[in-house]
Amino acid sequence: MPDIPADAQRSEDGVYWWDGSQWQLVDDQSQNGGQSQADQSQGGADGQDETVALTDDHFANMLAAAEEDVREG
Repeated sequence: MPDIPADAQRSEDGVYWWDGSQWQLVDDQSQNGGQSQADQSQGGADGQDETVALTDDHFANMLAAAEEDVREG
């Protein structure tokens, strides 16, 4: 995984950084002393983080699936 530039744009939740062409997952192991962001999160009732960051590709796939559902009725 490439080193993250200090001035790199980060996603609002800090899970991804922008490399100039696409969002990259932050390497939590090196950024947080070996403790992942999920380990640091208080999370929901089941101990899991309730938010999920979406990439542009994931969002586009969700939109396409929704459009298909609308067409199918």
